[in-house]
Amino acid sequence: MEHTPRPAARALRGTVRHRLIALVAVLTACASAAPPPGGPEDKEPPKLVRITPDTSAVNVREKVVTFQFDETINDRGTGPQEVGAYFLVSPSDGEPNISWHRSRIEVRPRGQFRPNTAYTVTMLPGLTDLHTNKMKTGAQVVFSTGPVIPPYYINGIAFDWAGERPAPFAYMEALTPDSVRYLAQTDSIGKFTIGPLVQGTYLVRAIIDANSNRALDRNELFDSLRVAVPLPGPIELLAAARDTLPARISTVERTDSVTLTVTFDRVLDPAQTIDVSAFRLVAADSSVVPITRVSTPRGLKLEQDSAAKVSADSARRADSVAGKKLVPLPVPGPPPAVGGKPAPAPPPKPSRPPPFPTVTLRVGRALGNNQDFRLSVKGLRSLSGFTQPSERRFTTPKPPPPPPPRKDSTAAKPSARADSTTVAPPTRPPGTPPPR
Repeated sequence: MEHTPRPAARALRGTVRHRLIALVAVLTACASAAPPPGGPEDKEPPKLVRITPDTSAVNVREKVVTFQFDETINDRGTGPQEVGAYFLVSPSDGEPNISWHRSRIEVRPRGQFRPNTAYTVTMLPGLTDLHTNKMKTGAQVVFSTGPVIPPYYINGIAFDWAGERPAPFAYMEALTPDSVRYLAQTDSIGKFTIGPLVQGTYLVRAIIDANSNRALDRNELFDSLRVAVPLPGPIELLAAARDTLPARISTVERTDSVTLTVTFDRVLDPAQTIDVSAFRLVAADSSVVPITRVSTPRGLKLEQDSAAKVSADSARRADSVAGKKLVPLPVPGPPPAVGGKPAPAPPPKPSRPPPFPTVTLRVGRALGNNQDFRLSVKGLRSLSGFTQPSERRFTTPKPPPPPPPRKDSTAAKPSARADSTTVAPPTRPPGTPPPR
């Protein structure tokens, strides 16, 4: 017998179904980070309205630092794009706790703020709104949970040493002897400020953090320096690849018949003096090829600049003797103004010569084509201070193939028609005997 549902039961099931549909719709709307449709397109990045507590505040009792914005901040990033990746808490006890509340972000340490401690909370550039408009500037607040804020800071600049350029957005640490970590990040031209700090000794480290994980990984460039606070002035950190392995010959190439370029698998210490006695070149017949000169990249550039200056001076003297009008030499000074505004100053460079992976050897006799040689080196120091003998066999290039024969465009071409200038023999009158 077929059962027919009662009207009240059908109505109840319909009500439950409608409520479930409405609940799913609400949850879907809440989960979506897309901006509402309609209205003019938003092209302005978020604006920071206020930070709580105020900077320079003392005896702070707040449990969190609040950053309030004028619109909703996008929290859909992953890895280096997560909201938490844009905040530093110094001193640090680990990754900070970040709470996202649409247009408000709350920041606190991994645990809680320590008593009688000065803190710096930094918001880095890069936060975006729901339209992916990016903030180009950051912000910072300095406060103390005690009655005073220490007056000392560590200032300086970090460089990519081998590249001879500033290291923008490098990760900075200053560690106390009891492992308290103070954090900062360099700006777009490599400058940094760490603090506030109390007097004492700190190990300062700069990391060119390629994967943005705020840790030193293998093959990342870094430098460290132990300093005593207060400092007499800014410090300089020279980030480079550093390990505990010696430098070994990687490749040997013949640049010309008397020049070799030797490349090592690790950069060499630029403070060492490299002499010809460190190298030995032996041919396949066991004869020793004399090495007359060793040049580093910096020394080679100085030699080229000197040769160019000598050539220019010689040409200038020749023009003077010939009575030609001489163009005034440029006077060193600030860059010329562009469009009425002073040109930007060139970026700073490290005060010390950079490490290098190559040297140039000049030999005493020509190295023939397609010949085998053995180059050995001893006593060269890697950037980390380690030395070890190294050897590499190499073969000079084969001679280039001969050029193809060149066709002579001036050669006579056969005529395509009969010669019209040929004269026909004269005809004889009838009855005239042929000539004898």
